[in-house]
Amino acid sequence: MSDPYATLGVGRNSTDAEIKSAYRKLAKQHHPDIGGDQKKFAEISAAYDNIKDAQARQNYEAQQFEPQGFGQSQSSFGHNPFGDHFNDMFEQVFRPRHNPNTSVTFHVELEDVYHCASKNVNISQPNGINKPITIKIPRGITHGDQVRYQAMGPNGGDLLVNFQIKPHKEYSLQGHNLHKKLNISLKEALIGSEKLINTLDNRGIKLHIKAGTQSGTKLRIPESGLPRRNLPNGDLIIEVRVNIPKLDEQDLNKTLKEILR
Repeated sequence: MSDPYATLGVGRNSTDAEIKSAYRKLAKQHHPDIGGDQKKFAEISAAYDNIKDAQARQNYEAQQFEPQGFGQSQSSFGHNPFGDHFNDMFEQVFRPRHNPNTSVTFHVELEDVYHCASKNVNISQPNGINKPITIKIPRGITHGDQVRYQAMGPNGGDLLVNFQIKPHKEYSLQGHNLHKKLNISLKEALIGSEKLINTLDNRGIKLHIKAGTQSGTKLRIPESGLPRRNLPNGDLIIEVRVNIPKLDEQDLNKTLKEILR
């Protein structure tokens, strides 16, 4: 793995703002949409994900740590006068012990996934006490994804988090795309209208409904879905549902304008 600090051209004591500024400058320079190299852009994005904040840097540094021995072999120094007893003591004291991983299932809100929020996960320990551990939801996850947090388990091992996204009252989820149903009247379908759509990041987008729009028509709002890793966001898909009024036989003598009123 290349050094993310060197990739972004920042020092190890750089602030979050300095790292973000360096990332934006390089991402703009190498973005594939303006002729940049896809591989270089992916490397820059991965580097930023590794060190973009204190938690990310802590996770990165933990991944880089590999315990080193206190010598390659004793043969280069001649016979070991302390014998195997010293070797046993050395292994017990200095050799890192394997800590088992901890696996948990974590149910999260759709908004938290969208904003890559930091959340507390309560881990049940053998003594019956729950230990809260703060994790950051990484960019690009979707329902059912498992994420490994290096050395963040309560016993020193890795924490394996299986993310389950809770059902949402307004949106359904397909991969990284969000789906939303929009009910309109028959009049709006016949002559057209404009609707204000609120996104997960609280933006208001004006959606144009063309005259003659059929029920079941799907309209796409680009990049308003869930974040994807090293790629633009997924899309927001709006499915139009036309409400058909119920008529009685006496309504047949009415004009269309009266029916649609």
